Amino acid sequence: MNTANEFAKEYSALLDNCKNAQSKAMKSELLEETLIFKDFKTAGVQGITGCKIRSLILPLLADHVLREANHYIRLLKC
Repeated sequence: MNTANEFAKEYSALLDNCKNAQSKAMKSELLEETLIFKDFKTAGVQGITGCKIRSLILPLLADHVLREANHYIRLLKC
């Protein structure tokens, strides 16, 4: 939970900074943070599907959240 909360804070601050600046450096920083976030989500999906993490959500929802991260990574690479 703490890791997820920290990601949310960092990502929110990064998005706020990127709203007004469209520089390549900001885009690169956002992409880097999103890749780290994707790794976190991947670990969550693997933990849920491997029965190592007890979860109230269905594995399909966890996978959906991971696919969202992959979608934003594709957008940021354009």
